[in-house]
Amino acid sequence: MGRAPCCDKANVKRGPWSPEEDTKLKEYIDKHGTGGNWIALPHKAGLKRCGKSCRLRWLNYLRPNIKHGEFSDEEDRIICSLYANIGSRWSIIAAQLPGRTDNDIKNYWNTKLKKKLMALLPTHHHNQQNPPP
Repeated sequence: MGRAPCCDKANVKRGPWSPEEDTKLKEYIDKHGTGGNWIALPHKAGLKRCGKSCRLRWLNYLRPNIKHGEFSDEEDRIICSLYANIGSRWSIIAAQLPGRTDNDIKNYWNTKLKKKLMALLPTHHHNQQNPPP
């Protein structure tokens, strides 16, 4: 027995959010707040999205206190240092970087910072196909 579905999948829009949808969600939350009920919010806001999608869009992209744009060298240093100590505990790392979401930091780590860091490290692997005699 699983959970009941969060929404009627047949009548829900999927895929990228449009600027118009972002505006509707922002204006609704600015005026009414979330009310703690993300399931009912999309219908009230005039959106054909599920509550989970609205909640994630708000928390990860639209909240006014979210910092957008490039990460600074200092943020890179903090992320690398914390990752070395605690691993991929993104919400704990995000708590040290005001305005950055755990999702944003995770995506940044996986797409850019990890590669940047690996490029700086000397290679420690040996060619296993041709071991020394």
